[in-house]
Amino acid sequence: MTQPPKHVLFIWTDQQRPDTIGAYRSSAGASGPRTPNVDRLAAGGALFEQAYCTQPVCSPSRASVLTGLYPHTHGVLQNNIPLSAEMPTLAELLRPAGYTCGYVGKWHLGNELGRPALNTHGFDFWVSTEDTYTRDRAVEGFSDYHHFLVSRGYEPPDEARDGARVFSRPTEARLPEEAGKPAFQAAECARFLDERAADRKRPFLLMVNFLEPHPPYFSPFDSLYRPEDVPLPESWYREMEQTVPARYRQRRQAYAGDNPQVSTDDERGWKALKARYWGSCTLVDKYVGQILDRLEALGLADDTVVVYSTDHGDMMGEHRLLQKSVPYEGATHVPLIVRAPGLALRRITTPVSQVHLTPTLLELLEQPEPEHVQGSSLVPLLAGGDTAPDEAEVVIEWNGLPRQIAGSGEVNTTRDAETKLRSVDARTIRRGRWKLNVHATREFELYDLVADPGELHNAFHDAGNAGIATDLLDRLRAWQRATNDALALPELPAREQARGA
Repeated sequence: MTQPPKHVLFIWTDQQRPDTIGAYRSSAGASGPRTPNVDRLAAGGALFEQAYCTQPVCSPSRASVLTGLYPHTHGVLQNNIPLSAEMPTLAELLRPAGYTCGYVGKWHLGNELGRPALNTHGFDFWVSTEDTYTRDRAVEGFSDYHHFLVSRGYEPPDEARDGARVFSRPTEARLPEEAGKPAFQAAECARFLDERAADRKRPFLLMVNFLEPHPPYFSPFDSLYRPEDVPLPESWYREMEQTVPARYRQRRQAYAGDNPQVSTDDERGWKALKARYWGSCTLVDKYVGQILDRLEALGLADDTVVVYSTDHGDMMGEHRLLQKSVPYEGATHVPLIVRAPGLALRRITTPVSQVHLTPTLLELLEQPEPEHVQGSSLVPLLAGGDTAPDEAEVVIEWNGLPRQIAGSGEVNTTRDAETKLRSVDARTIRRGRWKLNVHATREFELYDLVADPGELHNAFHDAGNAGIATDLLDRLRAWQRATNDALALPELPAREQARGA
């Protein structure tokens, strides 16, 4: 890299699987939605094949991306917890260097509407789209997107808990494409970029977060893909093993009797759901293309680092589960593409965490990295490619609900299953081909991601694997010491310890 880039354009979606992006489907004949614009971005940058979130749920993951800290450090352990003013974001770290910082879309870390009297964590250009998290609209008001719809003659048909008339997410998803959130967000990003092009001496950070393909799982592109052409994963057809934690098996059973996302709980219903999910991914791609086109048309692309990622994945039928909140690949594995001026095109197989994004961007911009950041820069991988991918370690957290909220009642519905699922703390470590899930309930899962990429068999109890589990648990404890993670992890069962001796 002869000259450092000036600007950052960070595009992220919500709940998007890597296999919904064409550039990730390298195997011949693999099917999936069309994503020509993200593919174009990947064709000019680095694609991380094995990137992971820090916790597979929205708010904790988002806070890690923005701060370079693990959830147990930044304190956003569950959804809807505001990010503390004491935890500086990438925007706040760049502001001393003169950066203009903009945020467009879902925030989910408190102060969703970005009112000037509240903390916007360094972002001075703020365009809000979500009214879901607002508790008292008489005081807080409505999102910019709400006002956009009203200004175009739409009347909010839904009633919120505080009695206000609102546009619910299902209502918004049913609007014509030109009135939808992706089109609105792309236009607002273009407005920001136009303003920045008029002041080329000042660097900028622009973050845009699309809600799609997050539920409600439908969009103007619902009919783009035929359900009969959509495959379901092998694990959809197979029962979970008895060695899998009981709460996951209960969640699967709960979905079978209470799943409002499918019209029928059979192949037809699940394939139709997945086809709609694919449509949302292609919809987002269209408006990602508009943002990238405007960046290029304004002559800013050659000076800009572009990042594409998401906050977490979606099980989308794996183990017959939906959404996130589990340590399996479908929920934790995320797309990550970085295009930076002067860096070569490459595919990187080394497992990495999104906690590394803030220090990576700081190094690319030649800005100082504060000592408190827990992630480490990925610039060596971007510049030189893989060196020892089997030695890289990634840790994923799960921080459960307070026990007085979670309770321990019988699991009868999907909501009950979700509550029970969220109540148990867990840690996951991925190193080389192996992944170990350690649950506070003294349950263990070990998966060989090379021989068993679908995580169909818990190999923890297999003969000869005790030593692998022991080594991974030791490494996980070392990570805890290094990052001051106070969660008390259980010891391996005595039988397994004896085998590993």
